[in-house]
Order: sequence, then C-alpha cells, then structure tokens
Amino acid sequence: MKAQLLKRLDQIGQIEPPRAAPAGATPVGATPVGEAAGRAGAPRLGWPGLAAVSAATLAYAAYPSAAEDRAIGLACFGVALASLLAVARAPDRAVLLAPLLAALTLAPAAVGLAVPWPLSLAAPLVVLALLARAVPALRSSMPPLRRGAFGPAVVGWIAAVVLVSALALVLWVRLMRPDLSQMRALLPPVSLPLLLLGGLGFALFNALLEEAVFRLVFLGSLDAVTTSGWTAVLVQAAAFGLLHLNGFPSGAVGVGLAVIYAVMLGVLRRRAGGLLAPYVAHVAADLTIFALLLTWTR
Repeated sequence: MKAQLLKRLDQIGQIEPPRAAPAGATPVGATPVGEAAGRAGAPRLGWPGLAAVSAATLAYAAYPSAAEDRAIGLACFGVALASLLAVARAPDRAVLLAPLLAALTLAPAAVGLAVPWPLSLAAPLVVLALLARAVPALRSSMPPLRRGAFGPAVVGWIAAVVLVSALALVLWVRLMRPDLSQMRALLPPVSLPLLLLGGLGFALFNALLEEAVFRLVFLGSLDAVTTSGWTAVLVQAAAFGLLHLNGFPSGAVGVGLAVIYAVMLGVLRRRAGGLLAPYVAHVAADLTIFALLLTWTR
C-alpha cells in the first residue's frame, strides 16, 4: 500500500502544469490588468461614470450627421462636454479620454465646420496625444500602445474574423443589392494600378485610425469605469456601428453588421492583448470592401 501511494504521488508530480495564456492576453469578459482599469486599484465611478463615458462615445459616433447639421453638431458637442465635466474629478484619469476625444472631434461641427476624412479622425487623435504629452495626469492614463501576441492561436482568430467579415460583406452586396453609385463617385479617375495602390493606402490608414479611436482610446476609457470587459466591448461596438450608418455596409442592416464586427475586433483585442491583431483584421475588411466596390461598380 505504501509503495502504491508513493507511486501515485510521483505520477501527480509529473502532471504537466497548465499552459500560460499568450503574453498580454486578457480574458474576454475581464478588464485588462495593467491598463487604465487596473492602475493602483483606482475606485470606479459606478453607473454614473459608465453612463457619462458611454454617452460621449456614442456622441462621437454621430459625427457624420453632426458634420452636415450644425444643430446636431452642437447637441453632440454638448453631450461630450457634459460627459467630460461629469467625470472631471475621476481618480483614474483614463476616464477623461473618451469624452475629451469626442469633444475634440465634435467641436468643429458645433461651429458649422465640416472636417473631411482623414483629418476628422486623425486631427483629434493628434491633439489628444499632444495634450497627454503636456499634462502629466493624462500622460500616465493613456492606454499602452501594445503590439500584443501574434502566435498561431491569435493568427487563427484573425483568420476567423477575416473570413466571417468577408462573407458577411459579400452576402450584403449580393442579397441587399445596395445603390453604391455615391461610393463609386469617390473613386478617382486614375489608372487601375494607381487605384489599387490608393485602395491599399486607404485600408492601411483608415484601419489604423479607427483602431486607435475605438479599440485603444474608447475601450481603454470604458475599461476605467467598469469591471465588465463585455460592457466596454459592447459600448464601443455600438458606437462603431452607428458611425458606419451611411458607410459600407449601410442602413440598419449595415449598422447591425458593423456592431457585430466591432464586437469581434474587441474580442480579438482582448485575446491578443494588443492592437496588431484587430488592425490586421480591419485592414483585410477594408480591402474586401474596396474589392467589392471595384467588381460591383465596373
């Protein structure tokens, strides 16, 4: 009996320990440790703080309409400014990032100034980065710009997101048969090689800007007011979908598809622990859209 017990203990000691998750990865429903939400055990603002940051995030999504209608622009800017004032004394300064970015983006629309893409996305991000560099409290609250894991498991997740999003886009075009004439008019009358090069440049730059806005700033700010990783993912996804109301895909169906896609990108951001994985998936989706525009309109 003693010999059998010793043998059993020896077998237990040889059991392989569980494999660690990829470096930087975060469980989908958890708030990232070490980012804005996890610094120094800062107390949460509760539902009022979450409501304020969510309102600012959703107000940002109304920018396309705000740029065309000054009254909408003024109202959305007011929401962003009120949200910023509501969380101004938050212990975790990362809470300020979403309202501040929303206010910077909507300020031109509030005075009737329409800023074209890509300046409408890039300029507020640059100003926010300069403010964070100049203000120590904001500098320490900025979400870390991490590449994240990019091993076989993450590549598999990227491939799944790319395949699902490409299939959804193709089905939307084939089944909904949308009028793409306005988007076709945006394609410059240049040679095909230059057009392809421009499409690649658009995909690379647009994905970079939108990932910085939604999966870096907004997700980081939302993480600072809630311990529910799913809540943060869903709010940023709702804003992403609303922003693309008149995009590709468009309409109510397009918003729904964009929301689901943003959820997948948020989950991918959590799985990888960085922005590279969702960025690659986003570039692939934008290239798919460009390819569909070429093949559907020509």
